Amino acid sequence: MGCDQATVEEIIVQRDEDLVAARERWPVLWIDVEGLEDLATVRMIGDIFGIGPLALEDAVTPDERPKVEAFGEQLLITVRAARFDGDTVHTDPLGIFLGDRHVITFREQTAAAPQAAEILEGVRQRIRQGRIRLGHEGADHLCALLLDAVVDGYFPVLEQFGDRLEVLEDEAMNVPTRTTLLRIHDVRGDLMTLRRALWPTRDVLHALGREASSFVGEAARVHFRDCYDHTMELLDLMEGYREISSDLRDIYLASLSNRMNDVMKVLTVIATVFMPLTFITGWYGMNFDTDSPWNLPLTRYRFGAAIAATLMIASTLGMIAFFWRRGWLNRWH
Repeated sequence: MGCDQATVEEIIVQRDEDLVAARERWPVLWIDVEGLEDLATVRMIGDIFGIGPLALEDAVTPDERPKVEAFGEQLLITVRAARFDGDTVHTDPLGIFLGDRHVITFREQTAAAPQAAEILEGVRQRIRQGRIRLGHEGADHLCALLLDAVVDGYFPVLEQFGDRLEVLEDEAMNVPTRTTLLRIHDVRGDLMTLRRALWPTRDVLHALGREASSFVGEAARVHFRDCYDHTMELLDLMEGYREISSDLRDIYLASLSNRMNDVMKVLTVIATVFMPLTFITGWYGMNFDTDSPWNLPLTRYRFGAAIAATLMIASTLGMIAFFWRRGWLNRWH
């Protein structure tokens, strides 16, 4: 995409000559390279714009940590765009070369990194609609727009974390299961993934917004400082969610302990109710069929069995009434 004071033109480069001509023609040139496996294209761009092999390797490495580094006449900026894939967080790599009149972006194929593609398309649409005049602003302003879009893409991801934590809080309080604990650990792992991407991004934006550089003008530095503020807001929000996830783990363990106490209470009540029944049946189970004053009472009485059953029923009802008055049989959670 080439931009001047009045026009915007998009072309698909097929030959080296087309790219050389575009570089000479446009005051601001944006080259978007989709796919990190096409080494021939990557080397061709490096030869035309004077990018060394080490810088190119850093730009196309999928697991590269966010950083900013000067290579000759341009800056290399690597960041990561966040997205949800089902219930798992992924971060898509995005490499940006910033020169005096050009910006080169390296990203994976759209299917592998849809979030990075959406971010670039959003910026591209604003340029097409004339909402951004890159011919007036310069390449550093385009770089600031790209980084701003990457940072803003973290907000909807963290909003989904808020919804997930609310659901997990209800589960941990009411129906704690082993699955709940696993989901809590998954949330903590996803938050750590975001933290590993956001923390160095904060340093990148601080360097671009605070340190004097020939690649970044004062207007763009203001934009970078605003992005830095957004990053700090995201980090504060993320740390709050990490604390909530830690509290959820404690709530889960406390809920399990309470449920275990309820189970033990039920078993204790049942065992206690059966204690007098066991005593009575055991006492009258000792049948000594002899005429002795020390024999058990009622063993030869006609209604002895009925009296023993009445004693057992009365003792059971008496104990249940006692437990009820003490509140031990109230409904438990």
